[in-house]
Amino acid sequence: MSSSNTYFSERELKKILGVNPEHKKVIFMPNRVFDDLVNCEHFKDRKANATHIAFAFSYLYLTSYMYRYAHFYYYENYTDTIWIDDKIMYKICNTSPDSRGTNGKSYITKKDGLLFQLGYIRKESDYPIEYYYEEDYLGNKDYSFVDFIMNSEVIKGDILPPDSHKDPNARKINFPVKAFFYDDESETENILDGYFYNIQSTTKIDIKVFIWCMARKDLGIVGFFLYSFLKSKSDLFGGHYSSPIGSLVKATGIKKTKLCEIIITLEEYNMITNTHSTFITDLSPDKMMPANTYTVLPYQDFISTKKKITKRKVMRQVTYDALHGQYLGQNNLTHHNDEYDDMEDLPF
Repeated sequence: MSSSNTYFSERELKKILGVNPEHKKVIFMPNRVFDDLVNCEHFKDRKANATHIAFAFSYLYLTSYMYRYAHFYYYENYTDTIWIDDKIMYKICNTSPDSRGTNGKSYITKKDGLLFQLGYIRKESDYPIEYYYEEDYLGNKDYSFVDFIMNSEVIKGDILPPDSHKDPNARKINFPVKAFFYDDESETENILDGYFYNIQSTTKIDIKVFIWCMARKDLGIVGFFLYSFLKSKSDLFGGHYSSPIGSLVKATGIKKTKLCEIIITLEEYNMITNTHSTFITDLSPDKMMPANTYTVLPYQDFISTKKKITKRKVMRQVTYDALHGQYLGQNNLTHHNDEYDDMEDLPF
């Protein structure tokens, strides 16, 4: 591992994933994936912790990126071609490639594994070596419709010279099923309505955000998962998302202490902002405080040197009344329950 206790540095990850400053490579992840993973019975049966859920999400994001941008290998020392196999994918996601057994994560990614059972991936031999955009009736590129040149087409010599991109070894790659087809019926009828083609109810996530998180041990897969979740919610609610910690725990599967720790870390890197609503230690039952409101910031606003975060104020109700005296009305509580503090929040 690198000095930062991750397998790869930020620079190495950009090289492996073919990302440079002028690239604007994003993946639109389906919003339903959060519910699918957090509420997955397989995870519950195994009593899996948040790192398993976050790994499944991060691995699926990486799978989607590799297929969408036809990026399955990179060059080491400008000569050696390195295939990005499952071992490297695990390392990119800061997970041991030898992760096996009861506490391992191979059950998530293997053939017929959890992501296969949920219909998100399946193992296939053919893979894209190049992507391009279809043209509309005026001859302009239609960036909403991507198409691919497949390795099998190259080997047959149908499109490019037979010697181009030949792979002498039979390899298995992850085909992101739902990126192409919304459900089984769509696939049966060959209707391309997956998240590569229909971006309704999706969240746009820059590959540079993924790399930023994976290059930092204090963020990693859990930080990436939580950032992506908060972004999906803030995009849905006009740029800001209010939620009590109890609701976030339930929605993400991340335990309260870890959740608060990661939220603070995201703030320290200026990846999100947090209102840090006042915590009242003896709030009367007829009153309610607003929950914290989160705003997700874009990659260009991130900072490498952590900033100091001011923790939320903690005070008694009599003190708060003297300073503010502002509470939420009961009418609002009935219609917007998720926006109010459940008073189980940690004072962070």
